[in-house]
Amino acid sequence: MVPQSRLVPSPDPEMMLVPYRPGAKRKRRVRLAALALLVAGLAYTGGYWQGLRQNVHPLDQRSDLRTQVPELEKSLQQLQEETAVLRHGSEVERKASEQVRLENIKLQNRVSELKEAVSFYKGIMSPEGTARGLRIQRLELTRMPDAGRFRFKVVVTQVADNADAIAGTIMINLVGTREGVTETLSFDRITADPAKGEGLPFNFRFFQDISGEILVPAGFTPEQVEVIAQAKGRKATKLDRRFDWKAREVTSDVGKG
Repeated sequence: MVPQSRLVPSPDPEMMLVPYRPGAKRKRRVRLAALALLVAGLAYTGGYWQGLRQNVHPLDQRSDLRTQVPELEKSLQQLQEETAVLRHGSEVERKASEQVRLENIKLQNRVSELKEAVSFYKGIMSPEGTARGLRIQRLELTRMPDAGRFRFKVVVTQVADNADAIAGTIMINLVGTREGVTETLSFDRITADPAKGEGLPFNFRFFQDISGEILVPAGFTPEQVEVIAQAKGRKATKLDRRFDWKAREVTSDVGKG
């Protein structure tokens, strides 16, 4: 039989009395200890699975990366091939543009040559002014590979009065300096063909190109070229014209017929 607790009125009206149970405090301690053990167990279990998951995740990533490697290598190869194609296309385009530029230059040069030819023939057939007969039209000089060796070409024309041929000889002299002193070298001293020292012959009705080679001695600096045309016979006349010394470099087809 459980003894009944008795409530004794408290002399203090604000104080409340509760029943005294000696086993209640011990049960509370047991519950707190069990709760602490449960929390510790849950924390340990959570940490274990978290660590396990962290260890497994890199392995999964490595496996995924290994799977992606062949695809990336294939993409890289495709990009390299596309780059090579683009580079080749750019090179082809550059070469095509350069070819077009060179062809354009050639066409422009050809147009200039044709215009010059038209003007040349017009000057022969329908000259301006009163000049008639033999003319020294132009002189061209080309530097040859051998030191001091030059090729010349003189163009002579017969203006308006070209019903009959005109004949004669051409000679060229060099005017320049040697050791600061002005000097003139005659054709027989500079011609590369001594047999033609008396002059190069011409015989034409409208025009003629007369060419040959000269040798400029070492130490001599040419400044001008004196061209002398001597016509003989019924149209005998003598012309003298000077040109500034301007020699161009030899090209690969010089001397080829």
